[in-house]
Amino acid sequence: MPYLIAEFSVANSHLAELAIALLAEIDFDSFEETANSVKAYIETAKYDPDALTELTNQLDRLGITLLSVTPLEEKNWNEEWEKNFEPITVDDQILVRAPFHPIDPTLPFVITIEPKMAFGTGHHETTWLMLHRLLQLEVSGKAVFDFGCGTGILAIMAAKKGASHVVAIDNDEWAYHSAIENAQVNQTPNLQIRLGDHTALLPHELFHLILANINRNVIVETIQALTQLLLPMGKLLLSGILIEDQAAILLAASPYNLAPTYYQTRGNWAILELTKVDTMLS
Repeated sequence: MPYLIAEFSVANSHLAELAIALLAEIDFDSFEETANSVKAYIETAKYDPDALTELTNQLDRLGITLLSVTPLEEKNWNEEWEKNFEPITVDDQILVRAPFHPIDPTLPFVITIEPKMAFGTGHHETTWLMLHRLLQLEVSGKAVFDFGCGTGILAIMAAKKGASHVVAIDNDEWAYHSAIENAQVNQTPNLQIRLGDHTALLPHELFHLILANINRNVIVETIQALTQLLLPMGKLLLSGILIEDQAAILLAASPYNLAPTYYQTRGNWAILELTKVDTMLS
């Protein structure tokens, strides 16, 4: 699948994270940060030069400068991962690894992600925050929905924690196939992967926990629909958001009887948990 790389000059990590959040909203799906730059990756078929130009004008005013947009050289991603990526651990309980990394038998949860270019390997702060919170939540025997699943890492973790039924959905065909492959590698038969958005769910499907590691705009646009998919006292776990996005999300959630019950940050990124406190929507 052909990709393009857009490279930006940034002055600090806060601007880098802001650039990533905004670029994700126009379909860039993978990112690489250095001390003074951000490389953003997008499928060639999804690239909209007008959208990038409009966003670039906004970024320029913030001190974020577009340097180049170039085709991505075809690479052996197994080799690239082996050279550049290390396995990660979360709270000394979860190991996220590629197949060529050794397994640590002392950790209770091992998630194997096939080495392909993907957003959702645990290296990003938002994925780490979601995994950290999943460790704290009671998931066993519950129904879980992963909305915008990417590699499937969060859905796989929920399945490994004993969820009775896990549905993971992504509207990106590449992510859909990647999640299927990772579910098979991790031997999680209680996990279903579907292509589409929340409308791909069946009318009777309701969930105790919904995971949405996406971005602020998608969360705001779909929060009513997601609330309707929650069982009473169900939890909506949101990330992919910057700290300053919290107010906008709470405002969008305010008509739907969603009470904030957990909040944490890592770097400039945040995770927000909302609990459905009433079965009747306003």
